[in-house]
Amino acid sequence: MTSPPTVRYRALIADLVAASRRHETALTAAVQSHADGIATIEHDLAAADDAVVAASARMAHAQRLVAQTDLAAGALWDELKQVRGRRGRRLGPVPPPLPLPEQPASASTDPIALLESAAARIDRARRGGEKLPPLILPLLFALGAACAAVVTLLTAFLQSHGPVGLLAGWLILLGAPLSGLLPARDLADRWFGARLDPGAIALTILAGMLATTALTLA
Repeated sequence: MTSPPTVRYRALIADLVAASRRHETALTAAVQSHADGIATIEHDLAAADDAVVAASARMAHAQRLVAQTDLAAGALWDELKQVRGRRGRRLGPVPPPLPLPEQPASASTDPIALLESAAARIDRARRGGEKLPPLILPLLFALGAACAAVVTLLTAFLQSHGPVGLLAGWLILLGAPLSGLLPARDLADRWFGARLDPGAIALTILAGMLATTALTLA
């Protein structure tokens, strides 16, 4: 049975209203999505601008730090050449920077701290080092004796390997009492910021001579 025109008209009106509502809903969603996209883009652009400004500030700070470090390093290099006297002429110009070796996270790589440490060492060298504390004297004696003992035992090992080893062992044995001077100097410099005076040198050599003699006669 064919529907009357009035019923069909009402159905068409209802479909038109539903389609209009769907269109309005889709249009509203599209407009909101467009607005959200614009806001996201504007936010990203603002964040990028802030990052560029921060990076530029860090780069400017790094450039100033590099310039200050170069000037301070040049001044310290000139002071080092003056402290070394005639030997300082062979140092030449300031060496180029070298990459730092891998270090633990706790290690200090601050260039200012490193320059201050170098300046302190140069000043100490100009003043001749700090005075040796009494505590270091037993350490120097023990160090001289230990180094001489190691060298003496090495010579005994060499002397048991034929005439060549015997000759090499005797030659090395002559320097056994002096073998503790280099580690003693490093000990005084690194731990106490001092230089070995004649008394400390004589004490170290005496300990080496006693240890060498005792092991040789044993």
